[in-house]
Amino acid sequence: MNSFLESPKYERFKRFFPLYLLILPAFVSAIIFAYIPMAGLITAFKDYDIFKGFWASPWTSQYGFKHIITLVTNQALLDSIWNTLKLSLLGMAIGFPAPIILALLINELRVGIFKKVTQTISYMPHFLSWISVIGLVTVFFAEYGPINDTLSMINPERTRILYLANPNSFVPFLLGLGLWKGIGFSSIVYIATIAGIDPQLYEAAMIDGAGRFKQMWHITLPGLSMIATLLLVLSVGGLLGSNFELVFGLQNPFIHFETIDTIIYKHGLMQRGYSVATALGLVRGLIGMGLTLGANLLSKKINKLSII
Repeated sequence: MNSFLESPKYERFKRFFPLYLLILPAFVSAIIFAYIPMAGLITAFKDYDIFKGFWASPWTSQYGFKHIITLVTNQALLDSIWNTLKLSLLGMAIGFPAPIILALLINELRVGIFKKVTQTISYMPHFLSWISVIGLVTVFFAEYGPINDTLSMINPERTRILYLANPNSFVPFLLGLGLWKGIGFSSIVYIATIAGIDPQLYEAAMIDGAGRFKQMWHITLPGLSMIATLLLVLSVGGLLGSNFELVFGLQNPFIHFETIDTIIYKHGLMQRGYSVATALGLVRGLIGMGLTLGANLLSKKINKLSII
């Protein structure tokens, strides 16, 4: 015991003990709300009966994989997976570079007050709840909302359009609203990274005759590459996730666009298909973990950057 108290490990423990205390609540919360509920994943391999509970419910047929096999044979579930993947890929293609471009543009502003106002306005939508955004969109794009009223004033013979009832405009609405709400707040980390780049690099580039574009290309973008790679790796793991609040909130009798999250809610809670919904969530989680590990491995080989 005395040898342990005199060991370097004990000295290190004493030194960082206040930090361990700060971490303890987060650690306990993760155990209670993230790891203990994993025991419920057994539902995916059983014909779950709410009255019998997790352990007393009977195992499914096909060696317990009945509900997982259902995922690849049920067309509605397959469509929801494809819709989620399509929405995520489009969202990543548009939403990933957009904050970087906005950060670069804000960095080029030279009038201090205008720069601060622009940045503040850009990230204010982030603090609106999604239900507030859905309410605003429903009002503005209604048949007798401000958009239709304004266009009808310009052209009185124009037919009013039900924008939110058009299936072809549903995905653009989702992408546009997601971009509008998140671009400003997501750009903050890039703006902070740009602020941390050594100013002497820009001064040396100016002496060598480099203009603003070349400085951005050869100094700013390489300075952002590490944080951009880190965020890209993290976002890849969420390819099979969707914005449930926005998708579910904008659905109406004219729109039949289901994602994994809406299927889990409707099939698992509204129709009490707990086992299938759990199986879908389990498969999604495993695929997400695989995508994250794969993206991290690729990043490690290309950029020598690993988050795991």
